[in-house]
Amino acid sequence: MNISVIIVVRNGEKYLSEAINSVLNQTYQPQEIIVIDGKSSDKTPDIAKSYQNVRYILQKSKGLANARNTGIDNARGDLIAFLDHDDRWCENKLSLQLNEFINDPQIEYSYGQVELFLESGHELRRGFPEKLLKEVQQGRTPGTLIMKKSLWERIGKFNPEFTIGCDTEWFTRVKDYHIPHSFIPQTLLYKRIHHTNLSHNVELNRQELLTIVKQSLDRQRLFKFL
Repeated sequence: MNISVIIVVRNGEKYLSEAINSVLNQTYQPQEIIVIDGKSSDKTPDIAKSYQNVRYILQKSKGLANARNTGIDNARGDLIAFLDHDDRWCENKLSLQLNEFINDPQIEYSYGQVELFLESGHELRRGFPEKLLKEVQQGRTPGTLIMKKSLWERIGKFNPEFTIGCDTEWFTRVKDYHIPHSFIPQTLLYKRIHHTNLSHNVELNRQELLTIVKQSLDRQRLFKFL
């Protein structure tokens, strides 16, 4: 099975190399690494293009969901994995998850655990529970996700109507459809917390979560009548 890795970035010159290197240092090497650049104004394009094994694509549309969808449309692999430019993987992330698909051909996606860490010189936003930095979390986030490309045809891609919650909406959708999957109880992703995280927009995040919950409830009611 071939794996395509999609890294989305906008003005990420400070962290992008660390993210790319965490992919290049995997014990199982992907077929390709695709960097989707949301029209950065810093040195992001130069950094991405400096890697021989990286395919650089300038995003034409706007938003995080469309960035990931652009990567999906351009991916050549049977499996697709995602990594944000400011995060990094554990070195055996891809090999652990590839084994899940080999051992059980019925599963269509796999995810694992995540550890959060605070960027040096940054402070936690108000209301962020500090205890989350000390606990391993269940990582229902694209950074731990690897999935069959064919799943997009059944479930659909990330919804661009959501600015922040497109990840949560997608995971909620596959859960509602009861898609066969595996969960790996090991840390696969180290997620950086800093001032420019999209999730710092608390009010928008709350509004989108309420919409996601309503859509999920509507979907579940519909399924009961089918």
